[in-house]
Amino acid sequence: MVVWAIASEENNIDDVVRFAEGFELTLPVLYDEGGRVHADYVTQSEVPSAAYPEEWIIGTDGVIVYHAANYDHDAVVDVIEAELGGQ
Repeated sequence: MVVWAIASEENNIDDVVRFAEGFELTLPVLYDEGGRVHADYVTQSEVPSAAYPEEWIIGTDGVIVYHAANYDHDAVVDVIEAELGGQ
C-alpha cells in the first residue's frame, strides 16, 4: 500500500512545504500543478466535489474505491482492509 498526500494547485508550493514540515509528515506530499490529477479522478467520482480536503482511495486497478470530503476513520479502514484482502 502506498499513501500520498496531494496538494491542490490552489495552494502555494511554499505553503505546502511549510504545512508538511509543520506536521512532520513522513508520507510523500505531491503537488498537483495544473490540477490534472484531481481532474482525472473527480470525473470518475460518483459525487464530484470541490470540497477540500478530500480523501481518495484508489484501488489496485486504478479505480476509485472510496471518496469523501468528511474524514470517516472507520470507513477508510474498512475500505483499505477490503482492498488489501482483509490482511
